[in-house]
Amino acid sequence: MLRLDERLGAIADLVLEAVSGREAPCAADVGCDHGFLTAGLLERCPSLTMIASDVSAPSLQKARELLASLGLASRAALRVADGLAAINGPVDAIVIAGMGAQTILKIVAEGRARIGNAALIVQANVDLPMLRTGLAAQGLVVEREIYTRAAGRHYVTMLARAGEADMPDERAALLGMAAGGMRGEGQRSYFVWQRGVRVREMERVAPLQTERAKERIRLSSRELTWISEALGMKNCTVSDVERLVGGIAPYELAEEWDNVGLLVGHADAQVTRALVALDLSMDVIAEARTLGAQLIVTHHPIMFSARKRLTDADREGRLMLALAEAGIAHIAAHTNLDSAPGGVNDTLMAAMGAANVRGEGFVRAGDLPEGTTLGALAQRARTRLKAEVRLYGAPDTAVHVLGCCSGAGGGEVALARALGADCFITGEIRHHEALDAVDAGVCVLEAGHFETENPVCEVLRTALQNAADALQYNLTVFCSKGNPFGR
Repeated sequence: MLRLDERLGAIADLVLEAVSGREAPCAADVGCDHGFLTAGLLERCPSLTMIASDVSAPSLQKARELLASLGLASRAALRVADGLAAINGPVDAIVIAGMGAQTILKIVAEGRARIGNAALIVQANVDLPMLRTGLAAQGLVVEREIYTRAAGRHYVTMLARAGEADMPDERAALLGMAAGGMRGEGQRSYFVWQRGVRVREMERVAPLQTERAKERIRLSSRELTWISEALGMKNCTVSDVERLVGGIAPYELAEEWDNVGLLVGHADAQVTRALVALDLSMDVIAEARTLGAQLIVTHHPIMFSARKRLTDADREGRLMLALAEAGIAHIAAHTNLDSAPGGVNDTLMAAMGAANVRGEGFVRAGDLPEGTTLGALAQRARTRLKAEVRLYGAPDTAVHVLGCCSGAGGGEVALARALGADCFITGEIRHHEALDAVDAGVCVLEAGHFETENPVCEVLRTALQNAADALQYNLTVFCSKGNPFGR
């Protein structure tokens, strides 16, 4: 039997549900392409006949050849046609899939009379609120929805029938909660996907600071609230987030001289949005305000040394005043995140393609594929870290084990060498440290403090979001896309 992927399988399930109990069921596959769905349905329902249509004659020929090879050609009428023009009589189910919502609605509007009492099964992966609203406007009631994921893409398959359709408001159009809607884990997965879509959109436009960007953020912000309510999430506080950060990067791993945890803000203040960034800057604070975030989580902390006054006379003072004025709290995870499993240095090793990673504290080492050279590693760092890289050693030098200490880690070469490293990547290295490394047979890549540490921000965002989700906290975590040096 022909194997259908999750996307086509969801369509097939709704078609078979729609034709169940019919003596001589007939279904139409509009835009059938190569005919996989048509063939799969005919195999699964021996009493079914199909109308398969496509605007492309070559695609239809491939469908014809597939059906013939499976001995199914006699049960399918293949027609080159646009939209619903191929349907010339009553059918029990009509499938329109593999198209955008706008195209689907156009086909439905132009062929509305041909649908009759058939179950209309549509599938799109974008503009779902438009599709739900458009179907209702044409007198079609959505009775079922199935969320699926196939080949890394997300799909919602809807079954609609003619009836007294209530126009969904914006909330219902987004959530798909009309009639039967989605159910169970599928519904939850759909909500999580939709939340992710809006987070990425808000992150993309937030740095633009244009009126259009602000309006898009406002709309997405409202939709995030609806999604959080639909997921039944619980309130969380700054203190709750501080505990979550400590679970990811235990505070006891921090150096004695460090300054980590909650540095600014009320511990019991409610948080619905947080922004992760490498550094606290005025641009990051502005981005947090645009996103409606009440908390910023950074790698690098402020207040390393005692302060006797808080004024706008220096950069740190201006930052602290801006946080207070905006009502935004600040948590830092610094050397604890450097040392934590999965933290800054493990993230750097993963980005550089090292395997069998070992080490503790700030230093890691991992094996490289046979034939790797210093020059090839430098190019990888340029591409993956978006870094300007300085090489200490000949580009054609063969390297087998990569050591690392992100940021200002040039003083840790000896520890990496003890783990077997013959190449070392860091953010900053002093001249004499580089000389000592090369003399000891360890070539060096100096790739920038920001560049070697910034990849952890997305990792921290994901870990923090997952931890919040596991506890059902109403917390959406963003990751700053900015660079304090304008690069």
